[in-house]
This record gives sequence, C-alpha cells and structure tokens, in this order.
Amino acid sequence: MIHNISYRLIVYGTEDEEKVLEALRNILPGAAPEREEAEGYHGNPITVLRGRITRRRALREFMESFREIFRGRMDELKDRFDDNGNLFLRLDKQEALKGKWQPVEHGDAIHLKIKVEAYPARREVAAENIKGFLE
Repeated sequence: MIHNISYRLIVYGTEDEEKVLEALRNILPGAAPEREEAEGYHGNPITVLRGRITRRRALREFMESFREIFRGRMDELKDRFDDNGNLFLRLDKQEALKGKWQPVEHGDAIHLKIKVEAYPARREVAAENIKGFLE
C-alpha cells in the first residue's frame, strides 16, 4: 500500500527530547531519527529529528493503525495529497505522547510524508488507493 514514510519534527529548547521521541515512536514504532542541531527563528536552539521508514513490517504496522484511525474519515485526507501521490499528515505531538493520532494544521507537529503506491503516481490514483484501503 505504501513505499515509505518520511518524518520530521522539531524539538524546541523548552521540550523534553525523550518525550518528543516517545510521541514519535507512538506513531512510528522503531523510528530512529537523525538529529540536527539548529537555530530557531528567534535565535533559540532547536533540534530537528528526521528519518525514513522503509521496512515492510513497520510500514504494515503503521497502515494497520492508520486504517483504524481514519476508517470513514477519507474526507479529512482528500486534500492532503500532492500531485505525485504523496500523502502529507501533521499529527499533534502532545496527543501522540498519549498514543492518539490527532491531525492538525499548525507546524509544531509530527510531519509525515507517506509515499502511496500509485501507478501512475498521481494524486487521484493515490487517493483512490487509500480510499479503497480504508473502506
């Protein structure tokens, strides 16, 4: 159903990195992100965590949870595809820490780019494949 999942999230200086990692792993068990130290807009220190999941078992586990959460909610996903068939989700970090998947619009979130299997790789084909998977 999916080829891979790329993820990115920011740990602000006021956050506990271990808790942010726990939130990430509640969504993507086994995630082992690379760390990059950076500077925020106002000069504050931040850590950027990013990585990619390609293992079939991990992808299958993710999709099982995805199906449980988004079954019957395709209307929330339809505008989150790009022209190449990628599905973009932002999940609230605080809710993820509690084990919940809560889509959000703001940037302080767990950013997921899900490469959906779609031939040809187009928005409509990817959306139709996800819709069929969720039904």
